[in-house]
Parts: sequence; C-alpha cells; structure tokens
Amino acid sequence: MGYKRALLLRWSRRDRLTVLVVAVTVAFLVGSGLLLIAVGAQTSTIASEFTTSTTATYYDSYGSARAQSPPDALVFPTANVTVTDPDGETHTERLLGVPPDIPPSIEDVSVPWQRAQLPPTSDSGIRGPVDRTTRATIDGRAGTVETALSPHPTNGSVFPKRWYVTNVSTVEQVGSTGALTLDTESNAGGDTVVPRRGTAILAALVFFLAGMNQLLGVLALATVGGAVLVLIVVYNVVRMTVRDRIDLIKIIRATGGTPRGVLGVFGLRAGLLVTAGTALGYAIGVIVTNAIVNVAIYVGLPISITPTVTRSFVRLFGPALLGFVAVGVLAGTLAARPATTNSPVRLSMTPGGRRSSTDSSSLGRFRAALEPRLLDTRALVPTAMTLAVFALVVILATSLVGALAPLAGASGGTVTQADAPHIVASEVDAGYASVLRSRGIDASPEILLMQAADGEPFLVRGANYSAFAGLSEMTLRRGHRPRAPDQAVIGRDLAQTLDIGVGDQLTLGGSTSPSVSRVRVVGVFDAPGIYDDELLVPLDTAYDLSNKPGVVQFIRTSRATDSLGRESANDSTTVTSVAVDPPVVTGKAVPVRIQLQNLGEERRTHRLEASLGTETRVRNVSLPSGKTRTVTVRFRPTEPSNRTLRVGSFERSISVVPRNALSLPAVPDAGPPGETILVAVRTVDNRSVPGATVRLGNRTVRTGPQGVAWVALPSEAGTYTVSASKGDRPVVEERIEVAPGVRRQFVADLRVTPETASVLARPTANVTLANPWSESLTREVTVTSPTRTVVRNVTLGPGELTTAEEEVVGDASSDQRASPGTYTVRVLTNGEPLASTEYTIQGDDRLFAALASSGSYSGGTGIGRAVESLFGNLQLLLVAMVVLAALTTIGSTTATFAQAVHARRQAIGVHRATGATYGQLLRRVLLDALRLSIPATTIALGVALGVGFALEATGALVLFGIRLSASPSPTVLLATVGGALLLSSLSAVLATIPFLLAPPTTLLADSDARPTQAPGEERPPEENSRGFGADD
Repeated sequence: MGYKRALLLRWSRRDRLTVLVVAVTVAFLVGSGLLLIAVGAQTSTIASEFTTSTTATYYDSYGSARAQSPPDALVFPTANVTVTDPDGETHTERLLGVPPDIPPSIEDVSVPWQRAQLPPTSDSGIRGPVDRTTRATIDGRAGTVETALSPHPTNGSVFPKRWYVTNVSTVEQVGSTGALTLDTESNAGGDTVVPRRGTAILAALVFFLAGMNQLLGVLALATVGGAVLVLIVVYNVVRMTVRDRIDLIKIIRATGGTPRGVLGVFGLRAGLLVTAGTALGYAIGVIVTNAIVNVAIYVGLPISITPTVTRSFVRLFGPALLGFVAVGVLAGTLAARPATTNSPVRLSMTPGGRRSSTDSSSLGRFRAALEPRLLDTRALVPTAMTLAVFALVVILATSLVGALAPLAGASGGTVTQADAPHIVASEVDAGYASVLRSRGIDASPEILLMQAADGEPFLVRGANYSAFAGLSEMTLRRGHRPRAPDQAVIGRDLAQTLDIGVGDQLTLGGSTSPSVSRVRVVGVFDAPGIYDDELLVPLDTAYDLSNKPGVVQFIRTSRATDSLGRESANDSTTVTSVAVDPPVVTGKAVPVRIQLQNLGEERRTHRLEASLGTETRVRNVSLPSGKTRTVTVRFRPTEPSNRTLRVGSFERSISVVPRNALSLPAVPDAGPPGETILVAVRTVDNRSVPGATVRLGNRTVRTGPQGVAWVALPSEAGTYTVSASKGDRPVVEERIEVAPGVRRQFVADLRVTPETASVLARPTANVTLANPWSESLTREVTVTSPTRTVVRNVTLGPGELTTAEEEVVGDASSDQRASPGTYTVRVLTNGEPLASTEYTIQGDDRLFAALASSGSYSGGTGIGRAVESLFGNLQLLLVAMVVLAALTTIGSTTATFAQAVHARRQAIGVHRATGATYGQLLRRVLLDALRLSIPATTIALGVALGVGFALEATGALVLFGIRLSASPSPTVLLATVGGALLLSSLSAVLATIPFLLAPPTTLLADSDARPTQAPGEERPPEENSRGFGADD
C-alpha cells in the first residue's frame, strides 16, 4: 500500500501549481458570489417595505378573461369609447367596468403611504376626470349611452384618473374591447416569488428579485465555465503525471494491480488536488473580496454592502464547490484511463518527448520557427482556456461600461432631493426644470419606474419627449413621438428583449406605489447605452403610476447648477406664502400674514413691501440662515371695491364688501318636499343677525336671538329662492332644488389657507360642516386634493356644526411639496361633492434657483445613482469582478507556464551549466511564451466570442432589462489581445525566475519526470529516480 500513499500525498511542484490554478478559479467564483449575494441582501432590505405584488393581466375579451383567470381574480371589462361632453367636444377614452361586490382595496399590495384602493361599483352613470356632474354621450363599438357623468369620488384608485369608470353592464352595452384582471392567487404562498405571468402592480421588489435571478444565472454559467477550466487543467496535469509515472504503473500492473485500482488512485489524487485548491480558493475569495470592499470604503465610495458567508451563499455555492471536486476526480480518472486499457507489456517506456524536426522544406522551416524552443507545447490548451475566461470577462465588462457610459458623463448632471437615501425616494418639484431652462441649462424632469412583466424586469422612464431627446442623443427610427398619455416609445434593445414593436400594447404597474396603466407603443428609438433599454412614457402617465402629480425623482441637466446658488445668494430670503382671512370688510383692519424663509447660508435682512390697492406697507425683516418667520401687516379699506394685493411675486384679487352685508352660510343645495331646514343669517364677518326676515316661496319667518329660523320646504318640486333681509342692508339670496328622492346631506364651507403660496408653504383646508335638517345625520366625509385624501365618519345632530383642518399637500410629517399651478380641493360625502375651492402654488424664480442649487447635484444621471445605491454600487461590483478575473488569469497562466518550465528544468540547467546568462534564458522563455500565447490568444478570443454570442442569442446577457452586447469594438479587441499577451509574458517571467535563481546542479538533479529535449538538442543523460512520488 506504500505506492498508493506516495501517489496520493507526495505532491510535486507541478501538483502544487495545479492547486494554485484551481484556487484562483474558485476565488473568482467565490468573490463574485459573495458580492452578488450581498447585493441581493441589500436589495431585499431596500425593498422590504414593498410586499409581494398582485399582477395585472390584459385579455382581448371579457369572456376569455373570466375563463382563464383564477376564481378569486378581479376581472374588469374595458372598452375604448368616444366621449361627447355637453359642449360638443369629443375625445377617445378608456371605460372600465367595476364588477359588483369587489373589496374596497387590495391589502396584499397596500403600503403605508398608498392604499391599493379600487373604484366603487356604480349603480348608474359614469365617473370620470371632471369637476362637476354633467351629461355625456358614450359611443362604443356596440352601442351608445347617454348618461350622467360625475367626478371620481376619490383620487386613490389604482387605475389612472383619466380613465372613466362605470358598472359592468354599461361596458357590455357599449361593447367591451378587452378585460383587465387583478390576480393575487399566484403570490399566496408566503415566500416572495417572481410571477411568470402578468405585470406586478407594485413592482419594486419583483424587479429586483427578477434581476438578481438573472445575475445568478450568469454566475451559474461562470461556474460551469470554471468547472470546464478545472477539468482541462487537472486532466492535463494528471496526464503528465501518468506519463511521468508510466514505469511505476507498469510495475503495479505487472505485480497484480488492477486497472480499477490504478484509476481509483489517480482519480482520488486529482480529487485531493482540487479539494485543496477549492479550500484555498475559498479563503482567497473571502479575503480578497472583503479587502476590496474595505479599500472602497476607505477611499470614500458610498458602499453599503458587507460580503459575508450566509445560508444563501452556502445553499447556492456549496453544491458548485462540491461539483468542482467531482470534476477533478473525473479529470484524473479520464487522464489515467489510457494507462489501464492496455496490458502492462504494451505500456510505452518512453514518455513521448518531442522529436527533432528533420523537415527541411519551406513549410517545415516555417513550422519549426513557430515551435517553442524551450517550453512544452502542452501548455497551449490550458493557457488558451485561461485567457478565454479573461477575454470573456473583459468583453462583457466593457459592454456593461459602454451601456452605462452616457450615465456618467461629466458634461451633464442630476438634481435630486438633498437628503434622499436613494434616488427612488427622491422627490423634486418638476417646476424647477423651467427655471433651469430659463438660465440656459437644458433640463429634463424624470421619473424611473421599475417594472416586472411576465417575469422580465425592465425600466420605464417618465419624461417629456423633447427634453429627454435633447439630453440623450436619441433618434426615432420608426413610428412617431407620444401624442397622448397612453402612448409610449421604446428603445430598440428593449423592444428586442420584450419582443414588441409599434402598435403593441403594454400593461404597466406602479414601482413603489400600487397602480395600473396601459400604453400603446407608437415608436422605436435608438439611443446610446442604457437609454436603448428603456420604455419612455409621458410624465402624466408616470405621475399616474407614481401617485405623485407634479413630483419627479430627479432632473437631468446639461451642466451643473452651482451658478444658480451664486446668483441667488445676494438675496436668499423669499416670500413663501401670503394669507388673508376672508371676508375683507370696510372699516375693519385686514391682517395679511406673510411668511418668509432664508434659504441662504448667512443671516440676511430682507426689505418686505406689501400693497393693497393704493396703500403700501414696508418692513425690514432679518432672518438667520434656514429660518422661517411670519410677519403680519394690516390694511383698513374704507370703500367697497375689488383691490389687488401684491407681496413680492405674489398677486391676488381681494373683494372688499360692506361690513353690514348679510350671508346665508348653511342653505343646502337640494332637499325633499315638505322637509324642514334650519336657515342661519349672518353678517359677512360671521356675526348673528336676529330679527332678519327669511323668505322661501310664499313663506316668511323671522330669525330668533341666535340669528336662525326653521323653514319648511314647499310640497311641490321645483327650484326656489331663499332670501334674507333686514332694514337697509342688501338682500342676500340662495337657491335650493326641491325634488323627491333627494338625500339629505351636510352643508359644507371650504376654505384653503393660504390661497396663494410658494412651493415651500403647506396650505391647509378649513372645513366647516353643518346639519341644516331636523334629524341627525351620519355620513362618510372625504376631503381630497391632488396629493392627499382624508376620510372621516361624521355625525351631527339637528343644527349642529363642526370644524376641522387638514393638510392638502402630504401630511405634517412629510416633506412633500406641490409644483407650481392651480389645484382643486373638494369635500365629498359618500361620493357626492359638497364643496370645492382652489389654491394656487406660484413659482418664484429666485426661490427655485435656490432650491435647485441647494438640492443634491452629482455628475452623471439618475439611473447611475439608482444603480449605485440600489444595486450596492455597481462600480464596486465590476471592479471587484475584473480584479478577481485578472488574479485568476495571472495565477492560472503563471501556474501553466510554471508547469511548462518545470517540465524543461533540466534543459534550463544544461543551458545554465554551459554558460547561458539570465538574460539569454529569460529572452528565450519570453519568445517561447509569445509563440504559445499568440495561438492561445487567438483560440481564447474565438472561444470567448463564441460563448458570448451564444449567451447573447439565448438572452442570458439581459440583466435588469439591460441587453449586453458580445460584439466588442476593434479597440476592445486590440486591448484584449494586448492584455492577454501582456499577462502571458508576465506569467512566463514569474514562472521562470525561480528556476533562474536555482543552482544548475539542483535543476540537473531534479527528475520527477523523464526529460525531453528541444528541437535540435541532444537528450541529456537520465538521472536516477529518487523514489515513487519524489518531491522536487
């Protein structure tokens, strides 16, 4: 049993170099795996607040949707219809049918900041994006319906606000053209999975998971490639070991050793070599990867990943590492098989060294010139396979860098929210873009939406087409630009990935808020880098999917915005809101509350000037940096009139009314015949008016001491006038509709303070509800604005009233702001509108400039920061993988050349003993290395390109919707060839130096293998063996 122990455990230098080859290969895979697992863990952490996603699937008919959907799925028939409003204007819209008995929301995808609300079922009529109830004609492919058109009850539906909503029967009456289903059954298992069918309506986590699956698939292919490399290297080494031990094998066979026993010994020997290499590579991979991360953190890169060995890593890579050992055993067995298939007497006694060339023809001389003089040609195949791995990594890395190149250009940049943890959480007013453009900076406000459709992750970018095209060097190849919110254009690479073209429709979901929309692809464009892998939709569509109208994630710019801050630094104090409490009456002081904020970095004194008509007030206000102050100035108008209030850039019309004017604040719009209502008579400044005369039809009553009177409605239906008068005061009138079946409702008074404000202000809705009826009422009251909806259950007794204040832009704990524009706030009860009013957000150029410059500006564009933060810093991942690949290449080629040099060590010893200098031997080795490296590099490029093209054809090179190209540019090819030759030469030098430094006698005495001679050389005398498995 002694020979078995010697073969198994006594390793030569060549064996130890084989361990090194396996180690650097395993280190590359382990390091890459640790990084990918860490990135995946960070991805799940960032998106952990996003639950598993319900999917939306579109069908071409309502019948097929009901037949193919699970029993618990929600099926909404849809129709493309033409809507004709009372003014005669027509427009094409999407009509959605809501089935009866659907839940009010989908809890599976509701998040703390946005419930996945569903529209309520409508018994009759249609709801749509209108401000008041009206009549409309709906024309479909199967019929026409004339019906009431009412406002949407809330703004919280998962469907776009521009869609019209009705019941299922109405859709069938006009003719359905398809159906949309919402299915939660596929995600009922508990563990988050990537749905293979449908579009996730809350897609952030699904997008990340699908993309990580693609990355792990690529790493699995790399593992297979590493296994092939190990197989080739180990097979080559064991084959040389078998040739070196052929005499020993012959003796073993002749003395009773079985072929199976010989195969077992050499297979186990190879397995031990690979096991040692795998263990060493695991340690190297863990150490080098953590070292790279630590260096990145030390130099200040925003790294937030910690590569550690987790259960996920063991579960994924444990079988792969065990597979490497199995591959090593297989390689050793295959390499030893030729020595076991023949009888012992037929085993060759010569190791098959190279023969001297005697071909004196031109072809023979050319062939002899290309053959290595000193090194063994057996190093060609392992070198080629190692360089193939290096070439493939370089080609794919440069492809990814080329795709991301437009995102990191120094000529442009991005404005984001200064304190946002990552770009998906950033919120920037889209109105900043207009100020940037006015300062000569091209600007494109944009929103990134992560999508996952049928298991494929991809990116949707919401942007204005013209602004995006101006900053992205895009060219429209087919179709036309978007002309409506439901139209989109797609990059050519993404069109290939999703297999869609002009005319196809896509169902889109929300990214971090649950929502659903449909778009039609109307154009295909070419753009550099990653832009070619995106779907471009109008901002209005992106607002629907993000549920944040007027708010974008970032603004891409053509140059830096630092100059805006310098321009606004001279006067950084700005007016953020102006509030006046109505009514404004004659002879009474009018307080005007003006809020100012210092956006600069130093204390500033601001000259505040306010005017009402011809009166002007001036104040000097001093504010520390970042502070806010409210200043009150007072005017006292003496005559009734309409006057203009001006404060800075704010301008507002004020109506001045007589102080003794009357008002009727709580008269309902409608009521049933014969009911009794409470009529309150007040002055315009809300003082009670006792003894006032109230008239309704032919009935007359007087108000009591509290200024109220009970009045009975007429018994006949019709429109009546309620009036109040007292003395010489002007008569005040209100109209009331009397009709059977009218439901009693509260009377609402709604005011927004301030009515005019800047983007920094937080307007508040002041809601007063009164019950004018003779019995108690309980109603669900909704206060809704474009950015917030509040629902309360309210109970009021006869004649009672209540007052409440609600934020209309986000809530008190959020930093949400509204963009410049006019917004509507409404009060509804059980879906019916009670009151509405408007408030205006004004844009101050100096304010926007200060905000834009104080926001976070960075070189590169939004997706670059998203990739950096949400994928754990893509640059670190790429650098680490390239470094590990380079280490693998250097280690493998060094070991390969070391084996080749080791096999010719006696020839080197002869040259050293006969007077050859270090330089002469090193030059000969370098020339031989080039003779081997040139064909090896050619083979490596062919293998790398072939594998790359195969991966590209099968779609394996699509990561997070980004299609990588395996077609390198000539520059990349030349750089790859140069790098491969440089690495080969460096490896040959590193492998030769130990033999140059060793004494010639040691080289001549070493004989763990029979020596071979170079062409034209005489074979040196054979040395005596030092025993089985002698160490060298």
